[in-house]
Amino acid sequence: MKVAFVGSGAFGVPTLRAIAQSTSHELLGVITKPAKPAGRGQKIRPTPVFDAANEHGLDLLTPDSINDDVGQKWLDENAPDALVVIAYERLLSQRVLSGRFACNLHASLLPRWRGAAPIHRAVLAADAEIGASVIELAPSMDSGAILARKSVPRDPLITTGEWHDRMADWGPELVLGTLDAFASGKLKPMPQDSQSATHAKKLEKSEGAFDPSLSCELALAQIHGLEPWPRCSAAVAGVRVQLRRAEIGQTGPECAGLVDEFGQFRCCDGWLRVTEVQPESRKSMSFTDFARGLTCDWPQPMHGV
Repeated sequence: MKVAFVGSGAFGVPTLRAIAQSTSHELLGVITKPAKPAGRGQKIRPTPVFDAANEHGLDLLTPDSINDDVGQKWLDENAPDALVVIAYERLLSQRVLSGRFACNLHASLLPRWRGAAPIHRAVLAADAEIGASVIELAPSMDSGAILARKSVPRDPLITTGEWHDRMADWGPELVLGTLDAFASGKLKPMPQDSQSATHAKKLEKSEGAFDPSLSCELALAQIHGLEPWPRCSAAVAGVRVQLRRAEIGQTGPECAGLVDEFGQFRCCDGWLRVTEVQPESRKSMSFTDFARGLTCDWPQPMHGV
């Protein structure tokens, strides 16, 4: 089939590379968002998809939206049979979708966690399973029929950033399998149960304040669910730190809300051991190294900031 790739974020890059190298499908070109300021220096940077497409020498288009006349003209001239849409952050108009197959790789087990931050929300909620879905594009966000999916038990020690990269690497198998099934007439769409849908709302920086009242399971989920952004923040002995890694502990202070020099924190139902922190304007380090640099008596209160 003739395929056009539509996407911007790094989540779609492994799938883009796989389609470009496929012998079963012809990648006509790539539509991505324009370059924009990014990072602390606010330098103008192209999207990760733009960089990957350039490496493969692919035809590139960077309209403000694929729904613009520029995007529609490109589609009319190139006439792709299928659109693969990943991390584009734009709804596609009915005019764009009309007359062609269009699928999307979404980082959740739909209909759970429709929306902007599906991996974060799955980890923060301590879901038992985590996974990705390929869906048929529909007029409303993330509501199309499920075409393929992959799920695994959620490992509570894996962060959102690490799940992102793992799921991105699942993309080639899921998407190419979907394209092959469509081309051979073997695709079996499964409608979503909209009554079971949950919303993965965009994260706010304020959600990073550590909540000492949580259970061990949810405190661990908060720390790993907010890594690498916005990160979970707390104050220990008057020093603001980002809590970057943790594990379930076995012992520690008896009083809730206190942390000892080994990073062992008393939650409402047991202990959590913080293993890695990052003080402001410093590199990440073990909690024990951080504690050695403080002149205070232990245990100390630890509260969200």
